[in-house]
Amino acid sequence: MEALALTNVSDPSFRKEIEEKYRILDPAKRSFFQTCLTCGTCAAGCCFNGAVDNMDPRKFIRKILLGLKQSTLDDIFVWNCNCCGRCTMECPMGIDMGGVVRTVRGNFGLTAPGTLQLVANTHLETGNQMGVSVEDYLDTIDWMQEELQEELGDPNFRIPMDVPDCDFLFIPHPREIKYYPEDIKTWTKIFTAAGAKWTLSTKAFDVTNFGLFNGRDDEATKIFQITVDAMRELNAKRLVCTECGHGYWAFKFGAKAWIPVDFPILHMVEYLAEILREGKIQVDKSKNTEIVTLHDPCNTVRKGGVVEEPRYVLSQVCENFVEMWPNRQYNYCCGGGGGALAMGDTIKPYRMAKGKLKAEQIRTTGAEICCAPCHNCYDQLNDINKEYQLGLKVKHIFQLVEKAMVWEYKPAE
Repeated sequence: MEALALTNVSDPSFRKEIEEKYRILDPAKRSFFQTCLTCGTCAAGCCFNGAVDNMDPRKFIRKILLGLKQSTLDDIFVWNCNCCGRCTMECPMGIDMGGVVRTVRGNFGLTAPGTLQLVANTHLETGNQMGVSVEDYLDTIDWMQEELQEELGDPNFRIPMDVPDCDFLFIPHPREIKYYPEDIKTWTKIFTAAGAKWTLSTKAFDVTNFGLFNGRDDEATKIFQITVDAMRELNAKRLVCTECGHGYWAFKFGAKAWIPVDFPILHMVEYLAEILREGKIQVDKSKNTEIVTLHDPCNTVRKGGVVEEPRYVLSQVCENFVEMWPNRQYNYCCGGGGGALAMGDTIKPYRMAKGKLKAEQIRTTGAEICCAPCHNCYDQLNDINKEYQLGLKVKHIFQLVEKAMVWEYKPAE
């Protein structure tokens, strides 16, 4: 009778629907559903399975394979999954669980909880997720430029804007413009000390893409197009994005899945490692004496492959760098990925419960500073810091680099 009841609610075409709508990077994995061994390795690999309810990827994939369409669409796992990729890393068949989740999110009439969809809408309407106007953007740049002119003793110093044919176009996060303008000064100092030929754009100044989170590839493509157009208009050789994990992965993913591009895409930490290795900036690690640990963002490490660069940078600019355990691609997700930070009260209890694992991981290191080379992780770690009273400072890596720099500014002749 149970088997008969199952046939009455199952939809054999559901699996095929997902396959057809799944935005594939590797064509060899098109029929990935058929490769599931039901072994449960994904469930064992998920660091949150058992820590919070409704976090079993094996159950989710089995629902799809059994054709339980409505049950799948109603499952909180669709939004609770952080798409961190740890289960995929462990899966013997390499099934892309995060890709499955975002396909279900964006192709079956679902709307994300909280403000996630609103943020995507704002980006589509205004060109950035926070609705910062070009006028406010330029006012903030001018404000920071004036402060740099005073600090550097050069009234002619300029933060480059819309300069063509540069070595790279830098894409910031709009929060750096709206809430953390001092960061503008920080990375400008680094680029200036390195002698970089770089520019900002008045048309593309948002590294984020919430189309990655809501699963709507049409929206994600339009958002990605903003940056692609700016790169082509300015004829920049490379794109360097600020320390935003999901933004970096959206660029890398988008270059394969949404709009093919031929320009290199670098995370800020990759660029910092490059200029340190090439001796373009000089640093003194004794300027950073606190105990520093590193959080490995899922999107930059497991998905993007930026693993050793942050470690190299921190080893050069800090006296006391200590690793979390586990680390690198085995590190735990902070619990804020997959758009969770924008999903409001529905997901926040899960987010904070997941954060306990990261809090314990950080506390064990004895660190005074936790570096988070990702704005999404940065916010989640600050919430964890308050929730579990860690007494930490959460910082970006570029902030420690700028503090360690030894340089003397020389005005252009």
